[in-house]
Amino acid sequence: MSDKKINTNQLGGWLIAIQVFIILNAISWVGNLQLYYKLLGEKDVLIKENGLNDPSILNVFFYYELAASLVFTFLAFVVFYYFFKRNKLFPLLMTIYLISEVIVEGLSFILFGYLSSTQQLIWQKLTFSIVVTIVIIIYLKKSERVKQTFVF
Repeated sequence: MSDKKINTNQLGGWLIAIQVFIILNAISWVGNLQLYYKLLGEKDVLIKENGLNDPSILNVFFYYELAASLVFTFLAFVVFYYFFKRNKLFPLLMTIYLISEVIVEGLSFILFGYLSSTQQLIWQKLTFSIVVTIVIIIYLKKSERVKQTFVF
C-alpha cells in the first residue's frame, strides 16, 4: 500500500460505481412500486388467467412486493443522502441496506417463487444480488478511499 493521500474533496474511484449502483437501485425499486401497484389493480384477471387454487396468496405477494418497494425506495434515498454527506455511517448503512435487500429478495423467492413460470430467472437475479452485495461490502470494509472519505 502506498502512503499517498486520497483527495476526499471529490468522490472518485470505485465510489462512483457505488453512487451509480445506489441510483440505479432506487430507480429499480420505484419501477417495482409502479409495476406491483398496477398489477394489484389487475389481480382478478391474473387469478383467472393462472387458475390459482388459492388466489389470496397472490394478494399477499402483491402487498409484500409493494411494501418492500416502498421501504427500499425510501432506504435508497437515505443511503444516497448519507453518501453525499460523506457521513461515517454510510458504510454501515449501505451494508445493512444490501444485506436486507438480499434477505427480502430471498424470502420473496422462497415464499412466492412457485407462482412464477420463470423461476430460473429469479434464481439468477438473486445469485447476482448476493455476489454484488459481497463485492460491495468487501470494498466498503477494505478500501482506504472509503475510510478517508466517510469521516464526518
